[in-house]
Amino acid sequence: MPEHALEQEDNTARFTTRAGAYTTGRPGYPAALGEVLRGRNLLSAGVADIGAGTGLFTRLLLDFGAAVHAVEPNDAMRGALEQTLLSPRLHVQAGTSQVTGLAGASVGLITAAQAAHWFEPLPTLQEFRRIAKPGSSLLLIWNDWRGNKHSGFTAAYGDMVAHFADNPPEQVSRLPDAELSIYFPGGYEHLSFANPLTLGRERLQALAESVSYLPQPGTPAYAQMTQALDSAFEQHAHAGTVTLEYVTHAYLGTLDS
Repeated sequence: MPEHALEQEDNTARFTTRAGAYTTGRPGYPAALGEVLRGRNLLSAGVADIGAGTGLFTRLLLDFGAAVHAVEPNDAMRGALEQTLLSPRLHVQAGTSQVTGLAGASVGLITAAQAAHWFEPLPTLQEFRRIAKPGSSLLLIWNDWRGNKHSGFTAAYGDMVAHFADNPPEQVSRLPDAELSIYFPGGYEHLSFANPLTLGRERLQALAESVSYLPQPGTPAYAQMTQALDSAFEQHAHAGTVTLEYVTHAYLGTLDS
């Protein structure tokens, strides 16, 4: 098996025990992004949502009228998606970015939300070009709080992540510009949207548990992380909640050079 295929299998397994926390804790995506996609008529020719996870971005696509093929390799994450989203316009299947299982020239838009940093770019791009109709668009999306670490709770959350992360989060949160250029040889448009996430104590705990590079329940560092989260929550909570200042970054272009 090629090395990149083994690496993708390892990355897929990262979320097997985190699907429930992912569904509960992670932010969704702003309606303003859906408005842009619908306004540019990018949702009318079928969408492949690759690395769909528990369906957080799939939900937005459905809400704005798209017919969606949601492709997700992890059984637990895909199962959560199937339990939470029901629509005659949704088809869910197992697959990876390199082997989606979709028919050739079958979709007009390919999306990957909070997922493309796990992909191997060149074989993924080859598969995307195979399933795309002529003139199709590609949209890569990330929710990211790291650009707003100056705000109170967001800064405290960033300190906790820096202390407990087993890999630098900058390497597993978004793509570097060099890799973006591989996916968008003809250039891309960068759109950004404020996407603040309001969290009670339980959802904050679920958010941390959903992050692949933070300690899992049952590990020695988990109790220490929980204490750090509780301390940050107590310090910054107003009316029983804190706000993590996410920004949604969307990169839109075509697959053509």
